[in-house]
Amino acid sequence: MTPRRFVILLVCALLQLFTVAAADKPAIVGTWKLVSTKYGEAKEHTPYPGASTRTKIINPTHFVWLEVQNDSKNVISSAGGKYTLSGDAYTETIDFAGAGMEAYVGKPQKFIIHVDGDKLTQAGDLSDGLHIEEVWERVK
Repeated sequence: MTPRRFVILLVCALLQLFTVAAADKPAIVGTWKLVSTKYGEAKEHTPYPGASTRTKIINPTHFVWLEVQNDSKNVISSAGGKYTLSGDAYTETIDFAGAGMEAYVGKPQKFIIHVDGDKLTQAGDLSDGLHIEEVWERVK
């Protein structure tokens, strides 16, 4: 085998490995900014943010979100833990929580999740029965 042919085969093998690895990465993996919400009995989505920004980071096995006050840059709430994804069924299990989220620790939160380009929609009922719909935008 010539050195040129070897290099070509090596490059093709590496490209195939990277393609398989990328295909295994769920579309939800990334950093997201909350742009609108619909909670409880609300009929329409409310634009987000106001005085704060909520950012969610999802890796292949875990998630975390932080609510940061825009002017002071203080974290005012947070939650994170493990998640499972099967098709569009997305379940977060909160392992730690900040102010206002303590009641959800250890309880699965079940959602339907959909990614369309740079928009992620998450909808479902929290473990306390509150219905939520959130629209997130990918942070680039």
